[in-house]
Amino acid sequence: STIMSKLLARPNVKLFNAVAAEDLIVKDGKVGGVVTNWALVSMNHDTQSCMDPNVMEAKVVVSSCGHDGPFGATGVKRLKSIGMIDNVPGMKALDMNKAEDAIVRLTREIVPGMIVTGMEVAEIDGAPRMGPTFGAMMISGQKAA
Repeated sequence: STIMSKLLARPNVKLFNAVAAEDLIVKDGKVGGVVTNWALVSMNHDTQSCMDPNVMEAKVVVSSCGHDGPFGATGVKRLKSIGMIDNVPGMKALDMNKAEDAIVRLTREIVPGMIVTGMEVAEIDGAPRMGPTFGAMMISGQKAA
């Protein structure tokens, strides 16, 4: 698309196509990056030989994973499993009008080094899931940036 081509032409912008974040890098209680692998490898660890992952260190990780599928809300779910947060109540039923405002309002740094946006916010705060209106997803991302 025109928007993507303009974005990718900017300095220091990289696109990692078909790559999944499998884990977080945590140092001294602060998120410091992500562990990545090819998406097909991540989805087939049980049926194939292991491939070594890659690491991407960062001062800040912005997690905006969707809510469905094998990689849904993986950021906040992983934070819970390693004890950095206590609870992930999950999103509530669809209510577009409430969700739009909640997603933007609740976008924030959830632990040192990790900002949550979009559906990660709905999962961590029990906000309503989104519907066919996605304006808040864009505004949430802008707020995170």
